[in-house]
Amino acid sequence: MFLALDENGSQITAADAVKNRKYFCPVCEAPVTFKSGNIKLPHFSHHRILDCIRYLYKKESIEHLQAKHDLYLKVRESAAVAMEYYLPAIEQIPDLLVDERLALEIQFSTISAELIRERSKGYHSLGMEVIWLLDEESIRMESGRCMPTNFQLSTQYMRSLFTYNTKTGKVHRIMLHHNHGCGRWSYVRRETDVPELLLIEPFLQEETRQLTGSEIKLMIQRERQQRSVLNSTLSFMYHLGLDESRIPPHLCWTIEAERWILNPPLEWKLFLYLHIQKGTFHMDMFGRFIRMRTVQGAPEKEQVMKELLYGYYMLYNSQ
Repeated sequence: MFLALDENGSQITAADAVKNRKYFCPVCEAPVTFKSGNIKLPHFSHHRILDCIRYLYKKESIEHLQAKHDLYLKVRESAAVAMEYYLPAIEQIPDLLVDERLALEIQFSTISAELIRERSKGYHSLGMEVIWLLDEESIRMESGRCMPTNFQLSTQYMRSLFTYNTKTGKVHRIMLHHNHGCGRWSYVRRETDVPELLLIEPFLQEETRQLTGSEIKLMIQRERQQRSVLNSTLSFMYHLGLDESRIPPHLCWTIEAERWILNPPLEWKLFLYLHIQKGTFHMDMFGRFIRMRTVQGAPEKEQVMKELLYGYYMLYNSQ
């Protein structure tokens, strides 16, 4: 760790510490040793790490420690920043706390989307925002589309992913526009100066975007590969008398609210198309059908459902 308390109870960073002095962990108050060499960054080390909540919270790789150190130096040039500041009210330790209102969390390893959401809720309960910085090399890009994992999508802030490149020290914002099915998203990627992270704003985007014929075909092929008689997309198409060459135009668009759900772009629209045609649509049934994606700060399910219904209505009447 990079932060400790000296004998007077004052915080001190590893960059300012000297050897042969007494230092203490700011979380558990146990003695720690200052270490500095030619290979590893200067840091403090517990004598017995198992006694500290920091051990239970997270373990950090060399890349993580280097990124935290470098970001700290960049942020403190333009803002008040604390490193590894323990927040007792929520028992969390952000990598960096900027101006007491923004937590920066470096998350190069994969953890559950539920854990991302719960830790984010902790910061939100204190009136803080949180930006999760992902390993840039872990983000999959293919044929002009971004293909983030569910874990990566759970970290969205202002509808964007944020990455850190450990080789160049650069931060990038990946603005996710629309879900084009099969885990593929249209996006815009921009370099972001570290001080600008305090000023992140939502981006303007199209409310709808048309899916290409090849994207529709790929989604249907993906469903067929599951080889399940319970496949919703194929079942809806069968009952509607549709095949991949005859999909109604209003189903071939994607809308903004789809970022919050796990249902593929074609599946939930086919559900509405079928049940509205048959006169069997019920809001409760729609609610059971829609599967929410786990994303920090996501809207409530009821709000997402209303946006989906409104988006479908607008698509239906525009074709």
